[in-house]
Amino acid sequence: MKSRSGNAYLNKLISGLDVIIGLLVIGVVVTVSMNVFGRFIFSYSFAWAAEISRLFFIWMVLLGAGIASLTNEHVAVTLFKDKAPPILQKIFALLAAAIIYAVCISIFLGFNNIISGYVGTTPFLGISKTVLYSAMVIMAVLTTIGNTIFLYKVFKRGAA
Repeated sequence: MKSRSGNAYLNKLISGLDVIIGLLVIGVVVTVSMNVFGRFIFSYSFAWAAEISRLFFIWMVLLGAGIASLTNEHVAVTLFKDKAPPILQKIFALLAAAIIYAVCISIFLGFNNIISGYVGTTPFLGISKTVLYSAMVIMAVLTTIGNTIFLYKVFKRGAA
């Protein structure tokens, strides 16, 4: 298997997240298929399946965004950055990192405010919405780690 980062611990984290995302994809496919099958064959929709597939999908997307941050594989438009002189490229990299940190801090503060008050539950399964909102925090943690690795590379190796 090709290494996605230079760090063995980070590779294990990414591999574990890949497995979790794969299971979430399977869960989404199964629950959505059940609902489609139920609607067309039995004219009955499973409300719980729609709810759980939505939960799986949100976790899948946010964990995928976290992995993209860890591996620096986010989609980016780099036309201007690539044509800029090296010092300006470094400034762009630092500005992007600062914005990403600001967003992550906002997510952490927002989650703290959410869990300090009453949080509802999902209508059919009664799952605490904190489970849903926690996906955002996990993504922010992974993004913070990925951003820190990116900054380390910018300062130590000069790569922007």
